[in-house]
Amino acid sequence: MNNEDFRHDAAVYTDEDEFLAMAVPFVADGVRLGEPVLVTTTPNNITLLRDALGEDADGFDHAETAYFGRRPPERATEFFRYWQRKNRSGTGRNVRVLAEPLWAGRTESDVRAWRRMESGLNVVLSGTNVWMICPYDTRVVSEEGIAHALKTHPADVRGTRSIPSPDYVDPHEYAHACDSVPLPQRPAAAVVLSLRGDLNALRRFIVSRAIDLGLDEERAAMLTVAVGETLAFLRDDGHVALWPCDGAVVCELSGASAADLDPYAGFRPPEVRAPTEFGDGLWITRQICESVDVRVGQGVTVFRLRMAGPRTAELVRW
Repeated sequence: MNNEDFRHDAAVYTDEDEFLAMAVPFVADGVRLGEPVLVTTTPNNITLLRDALGEDADGFDHAETAYFGRRPPERATEFFRYWQRKNRSGTGRNVRVLAEPLWAGRTESDVRAWRRMESGLNVVLSGTNVWMICPYDTRVVSEEGIAHALKTHPADVRGTRSIPSPDYVDPHEYAHACDSVPLPQRPAAAVVLSLRGDLNALRRFIVSRAIDLGLDEERAAMLTVAVGETLAFLRDDGHVALWPCDGAVVCELSGASAADLDPYAGFRPPEVRAPTEFGDGLWITRQICESVDVRVGQGVTVFRLRMAGPRTAELVRW
């Protein structure tokens, strides 16, 4: 491969030999060509790969996948920033990434968010010269998970052979399918406030209510930052509501859409010198919050921001 656009392949494997048959030539060729190579996978796979590469074992960057972007927006950002740091335009060389997602222990909504991110990388990293292969281990990934991998990656790599996936789905269509899943009903006990009126009063309301629901002052203040960035996508005729949920605080913002919103807005970090179509403010929101769900329909946009409490944040960090 030698082009200036993003290439995104899945690599379904059944055992260690199949993993190495794909990973060794991918990494070794990159090292030989002087291309930056990042590997983020399981500790066992990193050890296998380093042992197999011999003298080339120190020629690539690596990180355990559990610590490389714990949440989908963080992971997409880390990939983009790695490309920014390592890319040398005009050299004709690629930036190679071998990135194995971590699926164990995730809730149904977490899995859906990660699959959505996998599809979204085809949009977020478009225009880069990243060549990414995402391994999927059939010993730990369900048949349904493998099927989704072939929907979110344009091709499947077996060894050194790339096979176009007939099941590949356009990323925006895939996002629409994910976002068609209804959000849980807002609790009747949730405290609701109109978005009309003084913005400072809204901030005070959010801080006060978030602290009452278990956030410390710092996290409550960060939630107001996330809310402030999100309000740019709504008109002032909606509402804000807060309620507790499993050790976290959920903040819902709902109202008439102020602008068309790309389903992958907020997954690429802002450009310093020029705004992008990827929703710079929403990127900040996604970095602050544990999760951000967006639903759009009939002229109304709903944002659900989930802010982990101190104890929950500590547990998910480790």
